[in-house]
Amino acid sequence: MLSDAAREKIQALKAKYPNARSAVMPALYLAQQEYGWLPQEAIAAVANELDMTATEVGSVASFYTMYHLKPVGQHVLEFCTDLPCALAGADAAFERLREKLGLEHGQETTSDNKITLRHAPCLGGCDQVPVLLLDNSAQYESMTDEKLDALTSKLRAG
Repeated sequence: MLSDAAREKIQALKAKYPNARSAVMPALYLAQQEYGWLPQEAIAAVANELDMTATEVGSVASFYTMYHLKPVGQHVLEFCTDLPCALAGADAAFERLREKLGLEHGQETTSDNKITLRHAPCLGGCDQVPVLLLDNSAQYESMTDEKLDALTSKLRAG
C-alpha cells in the first residue's frame, strides 16, 4: 500500500495535468521509490489513485525500462549495448562487468543485492561511448575498464 505522503504527491500530480491519466509515469516513479520496484500491489495502488485499471498502468510500467517489474539491487546499472556503444566495445565491457560482479548468464542482480546490471537501449550519449546510467539519474560516459572497476567498487563499498 502506498504511504499517505505518496498518495498526496500523486493527487498533487493529478492537478498538474488536464487529464489525471497523464500523471501515470511520475506516479509510477513515486510508487517505485516506495517499494524499490513495482509489484502488482504498487501498480494497483497507482491505478486506484489515477482512476485507471491495473492493466492500463501495468502496460505503461512494462513498456519503459526505467520501471522495475521485479526486485532489483540497491543500485541499477543500465549499460548501453546499442550499435554505437557496441562498436566501441560495449558488448565486451558488459561481459567483463557481468563477470566481475559474479553474475551468471540470465542473472541480473548480485548475490548481495547491491547491484543490478541490465542491457539498455540507447542512452543518448553516442558521442561518448560506451555509456551507462546509474539508478536512472547519473549518466557515465566513455566507460573504460578502469572506470567500470572504480564505479563498481564504490557502489559495493556503499
